[in-house]
Amino acid sequence: MVSRQLEPDLSQRVELDRLLADDAFRHAMFPVTRDRRYFAHAAVSPLPTKVCEAITAYLERASAAGQFQHLHSDIEMETRELAAQLMGVGAHEVAFAPSTSAGLSMIANGLDLGAGDSVVVYGGDFPSNVLPWLALRRAGVEVRVIERNVAGVVSVEEVLALVDDTTRLVAVSSAHYCTGVLLPLQTLAPALAARGVLLCVDAIQTLGSVDMPLGAADFAVADAHKWLLGPQGVAVLYVRAGVQDRLRPTLLGWKSMADPDDFRNLPLELASDARRYEPGSLNVLGLVGLHAALQLLTAVGIDGVWQRIAELNAAIESGLIDLGCELLISGERELRGPMRAFVPRRPVREVAAYLDARQCIVSVRPTTTGGECLRVAPHFYNTRNEVDVLLTRVSEAERGY
Repeated sequence: MVSRQLEPDLSQRVELDRLLADDAFRHAMFPVTRDRRYFAHAAVSPLPTKVCEAITAYLERASAAGQFQHLHSDIEMETRELAAQLMGVGAHEVAFAPSTSAGLSMIANGLDLGAGDSVVVYGGDFPSNVLPWLALRRAGVEVRVIERNVAGVVSVEEVLALVDDTTRLVAVSSAHYCTGVLLPLQTLAPALAARGVLLCVDAIQTLGSVDMPLGAADFAVADAHKWLLGPQGVAVLYVRAGVQDRLRPTLLGWKSMADPDDFRNLPLELASDARRYEPGSLNVLGLVGLHAALQLLTAVGIDGVWQRIAELNAAIESGLIDLGCELLISGERELRGPMRAFVPRRPVREVAAYLDARQCIVSVRPTTTGGECLRVAPHFYNTRNEVDVLLTRVSEAERGY
């Protein structure tokens, strides 16, 4: 499969300046903004109107004509290409999975790892990128754990300190799920490649928010329901072409085969690309929604998305510091990712309840050291006015209302 550089449909182009200046247009595009200041994209995203319309249109066609392949075959192909373009990889390296957790488990269980091998993980990562690797201990694999720290920072030096001749893979996240601190991917990946060590990245907290090409990694997985602004139940799985023969499909079906329409001969010849990791019918509703979401992000442009998120986070960071809140961030500004985590002076749950009652949507998350914090995760369509309202509500909560 050859990747195409897809250009956004000009009739669907989203002008960021207009979106931020025209409330009626923004409310129509993102209905959540009518009643809420939504800052929980690192948890789940509200669905944009275009995504809902695309799913509804498909449902109407399927109701009238049946759920036949021709209704979504072009969408499947273009979604694969749009995802590849966003990830900075080839379309032949992209498959669809049910979730980030499923994709990471497919990678952990599909590699030939056993006694005498070791893998390296970060103990402070989200469980989805720790549990599949810990489970390999039953096969005799040594799992080495990088100790967690307050900011969730994973340095190249910490990783390499645990790598030796037995190490086959390092599994880390592109951004920490709580603090948003970014992985130094462009430094870590070549350092591991030079040692013959594979790199698996849980990319759910950057894909769709941060301009971070993933082609330097060997594997990456990301769900649609966070920064990609898509529905739940579908994820993109990247497997670098050069390692596809090393990753055995853990689930096999007719769609995994080189000729999925050869029903009689059943030749065990896998597809020559990442489609080998798709055993059967895909989640078409999820795929249709993801397609619309990727079109939207492509129309805005990931560089514009990331710049806008960074600007909003700078304002959030400054405002929280002025309020005397404790920010959980790295000292290196270039590693500050798409969200900000902070500990207010008053009890976290109390402040969270106050914000929620006033339609300021944030997330409560455990810190890497055992406490709790509030996580603020804006997207490109949020406004400075919404940030100002959020900071005002935090100030009110801190003063005891």
